[in-house]
Amino acid sequence: MIKLSRRVLCLDWDKRSLRIVVARVGKNRTVLEDAHSHRVPNTVDSDDPEAMGDFIRAMLRRHRLSHRSVVVDVPRERAVINRLTLPPTPAAEVAAAIRFQAIKELPFSVDSAAIDFIIMGRDANGLATEVLLAAVTTETLNRVRLTCEAAGLTPARIGLRPYANLISILRTRGTGDQRILFLDVGPGATEIDVMRGAALAFARSANVSVPLPVSDPAGREDSRVISLAEIGDLESSDEAIEAAVNEVLVETTRTLQAYRATESEARIDEIVVAGGTGIEVQLADRLRQRFELPVTLYDPTEALAVEAGEGAKLRSFSAALGLAWGLSREGSLALDFLNPKRPVSSREVLQRRARLGVLAAVMVLVLVAGLLGTKYQGLRNELNTLRKANRELQTRVQGQLEVLNLIDETREWATEAVWPDELLNVISVAAEAGATPGERMVVQEIILDTVSRTPGITLRNLYASDYQVPNDLVRSLIAREAESGERLYEASQRTTSAVPGAAKFNCKTDVAIQLLKLQEFRDNAAQRAKDRKDRLRDVGRS
Repeated sequence: MIKLSRRVLCLDWDKRSLRIVVARVGKNRTVLEDAHSHRVPNTVDSDDPEAMGDFIRAMLRRHRLSHRSVVVDVPRERAVINRLTLPPTPAAEVAAAIRFQAIKELPFSVDSAAIDFIIMGRDANGLATEVLLAAVTTETLNRVRLTCEAAGLTPARIGLRPYANLISILRTRGTGDQRILFLDVGPGATEIDVMRGAALAFARSANVSVPLPVSDPAGREDSRVISLAEIGDLESSDEAIEAAVNEVLVETTRTLQAYRATESEARIDEIVVAGGTGIEVQLADRLRQRFELPVTLYDPTEALAVEAGEGAKLRSFSAALGLAWGLSREGSLALDFLNPKRPVSSREVLQRRARLGVLAAVMVLVLVAGLLGTKYQGLRNELNTLRKANRELQTRVQGQLEVLNLIDETREWATEAVWPDELLNVISVAAEAGATPGERMVVQEIILDTVSRTPGITLRNLYASDYQVPNDLVRSLIAREAESGERLYEASQRTTSAVPGAAKFNCKTDVAIQLLKLQEFRDNAAQRAKDRKDRLRDVGRS
């Protein structure tokens, strides 16, 4: 298993709420350790770095969090996002080309902004042809920095909130080539994003005021104590909530119209609703009625391997979790206004060329000195001696290689004879998943497939005490990894049927387990056989 190495703090806030995420991050893996959501009191101006920083510091102290660095994001309303088309451009020149176009595209000076980008499209030669440009003013960036400093924190990365939401969606459900309309409902603004595959196709912020309920349905701990000043601002009447839902519906329609102006044939496949205001369930129902599309509530519990009952509490953490997930895979958090991609200066190019020139000159001098220092006649005599010795060695090496080939073939046979170990491992996974054989499940027949292109194990007629047992077993098998971090199994569950009259094991199904490592080993068998032949063929070549 991969050892997790970093404990990170991620913050995401808006005018009226703060979200705190603490996660343990390693390569391609994120484990949630702590998550808290707090309302920002009316007495705190979220745009005032000193006041907001003091509030963040107090909340961190309340939860006994002593981090020194933090990852934060900039909301959509504070950023400019444009999709730009470029002539085929090499990667090293993309930053300079974007900066040139940004002079015409941005409503503020490029010298007073932080500009970053993501390459969205390439041509057949791998040259960039389309990019997503994101920019924030230096004033906005400094406000975020000062807020972090007032909280006693140093920002390590400053990302973009819609892109953090994209990472969160990719990690919780994946998108394939579908278009997902994502709504992140906040008390002061709702971010509406269109995601296509692994790309952010469109992003917009709508200023919709959503009344926060006095009783928080998600059960956040800070909702138990509300100041008198806050209570005066809470308009949780049915009329206020209905008005907010209707306004979000209008803004969603406007967003789709604006997006289709750029892609006229675009069709939304699904809508996902996130947020912690309390109107998300009602909004999801209205969206389903209005657009006649599948609508789901954002739920990261399965991706985080936490209890499903925590889904409502984590519904507002999509951006904060996206920041943490983006750190677990190199290059995922591609937008970073703190460390944006910059054009390579002509001075750096000249310095690089100078270093290469000096290195080439040194190599030539070394070669010339070696040639001049060698006596031709001595080398000729030595060559004849080596040729004679080489012929003798070739005979010996050929015999040794034949033995090595036999050893490799024996090892291949031993590698394929893995069935007892794999069966033991499957039983171990079942026990870890709480499906101990004999207690919560019974397998009537085990089929070992040794001849097909996809070798595997089939648990035939698996009788279980409830329908969740085989589901947990399949998920645990898929999550099983080798020490190197590679997946060991692909597993799937066949149709599950009830067992009438059964007292304990009342459902039955089949579970197919594909042995990925053995399949990979077999797929490479032809190449290994060729390599063995090449060993012998290469002996004696001059």
